[in-house]
Amino acid sequence: MLFEKEAAMNGFEERVINEVANMENIFFWTRNIEKKGFRINGFVNHYPDFIIQTKSGKTLVLETKGDHLDAEQKIRLGNTWANKAGNEYRYYMVYERRVVTGAHTMDEFLQHLRQM
Repeated sequence: MLFEKEAAMNGFEERVINEVANMENIFFWTRNIEKKGFRINGFVNHYPDFIIQTKSGKTLVLETKGDHLDAEQKIRLGNTWANKAGNEYRYYMVYERRVVTGAHTMDEFLQHLRQM
């Protein structure tokens, strides 16, 4: 088998990754499998939703979150990981419209990504 479906996506995840996949500067993206894939291990185990590679060599881990959900611990952990991982790595917690310290709205994230 050449392809196996990795996991179901909710509507917000699908909208975000469709925008990402259609950008000219994206080399590839993959769905990160929860409890089996890449994990940021700290005071919580955090399995970001997606791993994205840009054509410029940046690796992004992306967690999407519904506006009704709180994720401050994951935001702190992800940002700490990104600061220690080096300049070629980025972490993004993305809400549709909700403004949360250390996170981004969908529009902000897509604007950052277009500039990479």
